[in-house]
This record gives sequence, C-alpha cells and structure tokens, in this order.
Amino acid sequence: MNFSRANYFFLFTVWMLSTSFQAQSEPASAVPQVVKAASVDVYAALPGVSAAHLSPDGTLLALIAPVKGRNALVVRNLSDNKSQVITTGDFEPKWIIWKTNRRLLVGMVFYSLRNPLNPTVDTRLIAIDADGSNGLNLINPDLYSTYIPQTQDTIVSLLPNDENHILIELPAIARELHNSLSGVSQIGSLDSKIKYPEVVRVDVNTGRLETIAHQHGNVVKWHADAAGNVRLGLELDGRTKDFQVRSLSNNSWYTIQPHEVNSGRIFNPVAFVEGNPNRIYVQSNHQNGAVALYEFDVPTNSFIRTVADNPRGGVDPIERDGHLIGYRLFSNISPVYLDATYAREAKVINKALADSSNDIVDLSTDGKRVLVHVTKGNEPSAFWLLDRSTGRPVLSPVVETYPVLEPSQIAPTRLVSYKARDGLDIPALLTLPPSYFFGSGKQISFVVLPHGGPTAHDIPGFDYQVQFLASRGYGVFQPQFRGSTGYGAAFEVAGQKQWGLAMQDDVTDGTHWLVNQKLADPTRIAIVGSSYGGYAALMGAVKEPELYRCAVAIAPVTDLELLIERYNNFLFSDINVPRIGTDSAKLVKNSPVQNVERIRIPLLLVHGRKDYTVPVAQTEVMDKALRKAGKPAEVLYLEEADHYLSRGRDRLDTLKAVEKFLSSNLAEH
Repeated sequence: MNFSRANYFFLFTVWMLSTSFQAQSEPASAVPQVVKAASVDVYAALPGVSAAHLSPDGTLLALIAPVKGRNALVVRNLSDNKSQVITTGDFEPKWIIWKTNRRLLVGMVFYSLRNPLNPTVDTRLIAIDADGSNGLNLINPDLYSTYIPQTQDTIVSLLPNDENHILIELPAIARELHNSLSGVSQIGSLDSKIKYPEVVRVDVNTGRLETIAHQHGNVVKWHADAAGNVRLGLELDGRTKDFQVRSLSNNSWYTIQPHEVNSGRIFNPVAFVEGNPNRIYVQSNHQNGAVALYEFDVPTNSFIRTVADNPRGGVDPIERDGHLIGYRLFSNISPVYLDATYAREAKVINKALADSSNDIVDLSTDGKRVLVHVTKGNEPSAFWLLDRSTGRPVLSPVVETYPVLEPSQIAPTRLVSYKARDGLDIPALLTLPPSYFFGSGKQISFVVLPHGGPTAHDIPGFDYQVQFLASRGYGVFQPQFRGSTGYGAAFEVAGQKQWGLAMQDDVTDGTHWLVNQKLADPTRIAIVGSSYGGYAALMGAVKEPELYRCAVAIAPVTDLELLIERYNNFLFSDINVPRIGTDSAKLVKNSPVQNVERIRIPLLLVHGRKDYTVPVAQTEVMDKALRKAGKPAEVLYLEEADHYLSRGRDRLDTLKAVEKFLSSNLAEH
C-alpha cells in the first residue's frame, strides 16, 4: 500500500471538540488502472517494518526494520524524522520495548552451535540507550560455569513503576559472580533446572540479578500481576497440565484447572482482575470448544462470568503491563477496548479509518501521540501516528511494510469450506489473481498451499508468498486441515497422529473441491508448502501423482523417524512426540523419503543450511533417495538461510526458483 499516492480510503474530516481533524492524503484517481504485477524483488523484500514502539514521552520511535537485507534495530526521532541504525553484530532483534524514555529492551536471536549435532536457536536480552550507547547483555555468560541458558529473553513483568528493574525467567542454575544473588540449590538434574525456571529481578543498567521466586513444583512458565508480584505458574507434571496460583493474603498455593496435555483443552490466564486479587481473566474453551474470555475465581476454581465470546471464531485478549485492556473477535475488524483511555482513542481513530482494522500499539504518557497499527483487507499493513503535539490533531502513516505495492495489485481472499471424505467440514482460504473475475467460470492454474505447524492456521491478510503467487496468475488455495488451530478443540485433536493420513486426505479433498467448483484447471495444479506444508506437498506427490502436476517443498520434513529422533533430544519431547505418533511402521509408511518410488511428478526442494528448526538433513536424505531411485529433483540449498527465510536474499532466491519451476510445469499445453 502506498499511502502517499493512493490514500483512497483515508480521505476524511472528523470534528472533535470543535477541532478540525485531518489526515494527510491525496485524492485517489477515478481513472481505472491496468493491474501490472510487481517485480519479484518487491515480494521478496523484508517488510519495511516488523515491529514499532513509541517511547513513553512520544518523541522517539523504535523499529525493527531491514538494513542491507537483514532486520536491525532502528530508532527514529519524530521531531526531525532522522533515523539511527543500532548495530547488534550477529544477533537479530526479535522484539523491542521501551523501559524508559531513553532505554530500550531488545530480545535478540541467533543460531548456536553449542551442540554441533543439534544446533539451536538461542536468545539474548539486551538493554541499550536510544542513541546506541550503554549497550549491555543483561545475562552475563561468565555467570555460568556449566550451562549458558539458551533462552534469556522471557519477560515475566516489565515492572512499569520501577525504572531500573524487570522480571525474567532463567534456569534454576547457580550463578557465580558477586553481582548476582541466587539461592538455587544444586539438587536435581540439569534438565530439571532448565525445565523448571526461577524468576529473577534484573537491573537494566548494571545487569545485576537477584532471584525473587524459586522453582515451585513443576512450574515451567511464570506470570506476575500488574504490581509485579509473581503469583501464577503453568505446571506440567507428566501428561497433566495445571496452574499454580499464590494467594496474596497468606502465600498459600491453589491448584486450578488440571487437564490432560494434548486433549485440546484451552485454559490461558491473561491478567488478574483489578481490585480482586483472587480472580483472573482467562481464555477458555470449556463450553462447546469455542475459545471465549471469562472472569475466573481462584479459591472456588470456577468461572464467574463471560467477558466476551465469539461462536464464529475465538476471542483474543489484549494485555498491557498486567492489565486486560481489550480483546479482538476477528482479525479484520478493530479490537474492542475495555480500558477507558484506549476506548476513547479508538473511537476517534476508527471513525477516521472506518474501513480498516486499527490496533493501538502505544500511547504517550501525555496523551498527545498514539501509535496505531493499521490493516485493510489483504493490503500490507502500516503504522500510523495520531499526533496532537502541535495543537491540531493529525493522523498520518509513519512507516509502511510494503510501500511499493498499490492496492490494485493486491489479490483478495475469500473464506470457504468443503466436506472431507468423512463428512468433516474443512475451512479454507481462497485467493484469486487480481485480474480474475469471480464467477466467470474460467478454470485457471492453482497452487495448493498447506500451512506449516501443523498446529497453526492461516488468516486473511497480507502474505508475501500468497500475493506473489496470485500476482503471477495462479489461484492460491490454503486448506485448514484437521489439526489446525483456531477451529475448536475437537478439530485440533482430530489431527493427532494423522501425518500423511487424514490430514493429508483433507488437503486432497480440498483440491478435488477446487476442480469440482470449476475454479482450477485439473491439469495445472501444483502443491507447495513450507515446513509441515513441505511435508504435505511431498506426501501429495507420493499419494496423488495424478492430481498434482508438480510439487515444491521448502524446508520440508521428509523422514518422520529422523524428526522423532531429533525431538527426543529436547525438553518436552514427551508432549510433542505423541502428536505425531511413535508407531515405527506408520512413521516409515508416511515418510516421503521411504516412498520415492511412488513419485512421478517434478519436484523442487529448497532448504537453508542454517535451518535449526527442520535441519537441512531432512532434504539431504530426500535428495539422496530420489537420485538413487533415478528420480532427481531440482534442489536449491541456501547457504545462510534459516527456517523462516529471514534474510531478503534467501526469499528472493526462493521466489525466483519457485516462479521458474511453476512457470515451466504449469504452462498450458
């Protein structure tokens, strides 16, 4: 979306307290334009911003934005719009937040070879001033003699009323230097010390650490209330999950809502209720499987009232500093705010930007500036600033994700559903090329694009891969096969142990639906996917060689036994492995690498050599098996790529390879 040239839906005048309130925009042209596809470089580029936060005084904007093809930390002064790039070496920023008007906290990610046989994705927590000075790795690695924590950026509380400290989780391992106070007992295995963390208070200026909450039972994740009291923990005991809640009156612990892991049961604490320390707001699906928002009483272990429900979807709460400030019902509409200040600002913004979904990201402490995340349909999102600092309120974009793309180049997405062979309703997303007239009856080339996860789901909105494919004239179909999240507990549980089985059948049935609806040309359908989606693409090639013309698998799982073997090297494997299954015969039967003789269509395999989520060995064994069977695939190894193609160069190489491969194999005969 290019706001400077095509603000077609942001031209408005709003009266507020007798003050003219105007957006900076230009009238959209009334002359229809021919849709011209953008170059592949546009879609491959990293978004112009992936995170933005306003400093408490409203003068600075901290961004995660691309610099030379990699995400970096950027700070922009809103008074002169000058930006400064803050270098972070080999680390890349994962999240940012302001601690004070000038001090930033940054969660960093990097790829570690601490164990060359099982590389990991590690995180670090950095505090740094807005001008790039006084940078500090808050967890000094010299504190640890036996094990340097892999994850160091899990925030428990930002302690908003304390400028110098925050609360984080760390493994319960003794620290050895004088600036660290830890009463950790060295009883128990290293795994248990890592698995069941303690809560540590961190000085963001000196890095001094002090343990304030020790391990408790089998708590694996901690929560604090708005005042910073550590009061709630998620406990995992074997295959049982519950929550431990500490009473403020007598420090006793309550156990609430025990249930079996992988049962599909959802119970997620959000925030403690203000004015009633024994009650918490929670997400739960205990009624009819749909996730709703409730007020819950801890001593009686009971639900008191429904705050918000949504039979047609879920309810996503919005929490800030331990307070429930609102919730979202659908991704394409603005949130409902319960907090009076947020609600007042939202009313003004939503009136001005009526056709978009507007999320308030930050409010300056003086109320003169509001940072808003704005999305409209499938168009790329942007961050806007409501600025009252000069007296006359102005609402305008401050940073965009894909500024080169025009609204006319964006393909719309429809929500559809179809019946699986066993009668189960399967949701799906259908995206047709921008120039396609729905209902024309024209059957076109299609890409079936199952998502990764597989415990995930797709939602409408800008997706660079979907929009790239649609811009090249392909329809894109995203089946939300059983096992996907977001459609209720029973639907998610139905996918357990169904890799290559019912989950794959759902994808196949969706492809047949496309043909029966006269949307897809049955002779020109490809199946493409990443991660689990790459596995599904390969299994589509194995099981349905007559249905698909070709297949593309990006960072795919190809050998389920190899996947299980890797999972068993990490914590919580007892939870993750049962979702896939442990029956060796079934794992072999449903592994693409064991079924290469059944593949008769062209394949493109793409994998990064620095993928530590699904290691490149998964593609290497598939590549070797295909060559041995005399069925070599096209293979693209990306030397520096991770699992998510986080660098622009890797996205570009991948999209170019996919475009060439699909053009060659889906051409009309």
